[in-house]
Amino acid sequence: MLASIVLPLCVPVFLYIIVNLLLPDKTPRHGIYATPGGKWYSLKWLFIYCMLKLRHRQMTKQNKLCDKPGDADQKSAGFGIRSHNTGAEMELFTDLTDKPHDNNSVYLYGINPVDGTWIGVRIAKRQNGVREVWFFLRLPGLNYDLLLPQHPDTMVPDVNSNGFEGAGLKIEVTEPMNTWNITYEGNCRLASRDCSSDQEGDNPDQKGDGKLVYVSCSLKWRATTPYVNFDTDISLRLMAQNIAKEKWTREFFDNMKRLHQTHYEQFGEMAGSVNISGHPEQHVTARGVRDRSFGPRMWDGFYSYCLLFAQFQDGTSLHAGSFCIPNIFSHLNSGFFINKQGVIVKTVSSTLSLPDLMPETTPPKTFTFDMKMENGATYNFTVDMESSVVLIPDDKLDIKIHETKAAFTMNGIPGHGIGEWLTRPR
Repeated sequence: MLASIVLPLCVPVFLYIIVNLLLPDKTPRHGIYATPGGKWYSLKWLFIYCMLKLRHRQMTKQNKLCDKPGDADQKSAGFGIRSHNTGAEMELFTDLTDKPHDNNSVYLYGINPVDGTWIGVRIAKRQNGVREVWFFLRLPGLNYDLLLPQHPDTMVPDVNSNGFEGAGLKIEVTEPMNTWNITYEGNCRLASRDCSSDQEGDNPDQKGDGKLVYVSCSLKWRATTPYVNFDTDISLRLMAQNIAKEKWTREFFDNMKRLHQTHYEQFGEMAGSVNISGHPEQHVTARGVRDRSFGPRMWDGFYSYCLLFAQFQDGTSLHAGSFCIPNIFSHLNSGFFINKQGVIVKTVSSTLSLPDLMPETTPPKTFTFDMKMENGATYNFTVDMESSVVLIPDDKLDIKIHETKAAFTMNGIPGHGIGEWLTRPR
């Protein structure tokens, strides 16, 4: 009786083992990008999914997923565990460790599709008083973009401040997970709006020969959605896929732990005034996203990435990403929606594919991709890239980041946002 029950169960298990022992390792696309499938993939996925589920459930029981103050173990953060117990604690955390590649950053962008306003700012704290500072501003009625004088270089040395400040730009929280202030006081360079095309290095404005004007800017950013913590709020199914498709080695798992960084995002809107010498004051409004990251950030570890943010006319906000960081994840996908009711809907699979989007080093002009969500719905996206601004995050590396305005459609619903691309020579 027992044999009649056990034998039918053993046969498929035995066949699965034999097939996978004979199956060759799956060859990465272009020699670098891992893809689902291959030897032991389904078993690896199931194992990781169960581990992530247990880890998430354990923290839920310990109330670590609730916004209650308390001690959190930052060394154990990630994959279902928070670095801090409350959003306020994360927002106010501006420290750096003594590790040479430690990063603590805040980034905001906003777009007004009606009048063409486009604002992008970022400050990343680095060791020894170094800051990475991004600032670019496009205003209606002005035929030039406003850029930092040293643009496209972003490295600013000898900053004597504990907050997010540098090169005249200051970004500070006023109410955690709700409002931030953005101010800029200083010179900006006028640069033609085509200065960040594929020929940006040949444009004199891009090299810093444009006219300098004094700019005073004061903006308030206000959240319109809940925040999404990538330590706890990304689909476990998608994360299991990201881990299972990689080749498992001791080094791989060590790097996952050693190089983990906390990252969270929140959509919102900004409004304020901009004063440019010789021009009347302008009041600006824009919608976009704010993100925060802290932990190791080594730009030389990136091979490429594509990061998309969009907001649609039906009130939906979108994040979709694909990243190649060979020492950790050679092809990591991420995604979520926040609908107009403020409900986070997680992505379980995505066809956003770096080897298809960037077989070489140039970001595509137009592309499509699909995302399947935890609620069972599948969405099709069309993305049309428009003008861009190119930044150099580290002057010692041959890496460029392309911030690109983009028009989106989601199942026919129009939207607007940006695509952020990292490229490096192959």
